[in-house]
Order: sequence, then structure tokens, then C-alpha cells
Amino acid sequence: MTIPAGTYDGQTADVATVSVPNFLVTRAGVSDETVHLMTKLLFAHLDDLMRTHPAAKEIDSKMATEGMPIPLHPGAERYYREAGILK
Repeated sequence: MTIPAGTYDGQTADVATVSVPNFLVTRAGVSDETVHLMTKLLFAHLDDLMRTHPAAKEIDSKMATEGMPIPLHPGAERYYREAGILK
């Protein structure tokens, strides 16, 4: 992955680096409604997250379910289906 120049204060050049995907994880006992709302709010307020951390610009809801190392929580799955990301 390349961190584009200007992503961080004082970073004047692109920086080649390794990266790993991030996943929001919860335990199975969290209600479907809570996880659905958490997932929905994450993407509804992604612009706020981007303002707090430049790396959030890499978050893409259409790619959020790619390479999942564990099963989706039913609440998250519901959100992704409603959003048309999962069929």
C-alpha cells in the first residue's frame, strides 16, 4: 500500500508500506439491532471519521465484506444486504 504524500503533517512524499485490513469485531451476544445500528452509523458518519483520521479515507463500504476472516454478525449482514453490498 502507498500512503499518499500529505496524508500526515510534514509528509511530503508517498510512503510505500505494508497494510492489513481492519474489521470492526463484536461478540456473538451483542444484539442484532445494536450491531446493525453500529454498522449503519459507521458508514453514515464516515465523513466525520475521515476528518479525525486520514486513514479512514481508505474505508469503502463496497469492499467491507471482502476477505472476511470470520463470519459476519447477523446485524452487520442485515445492514450490508439493505445497502446492496451483499446479495
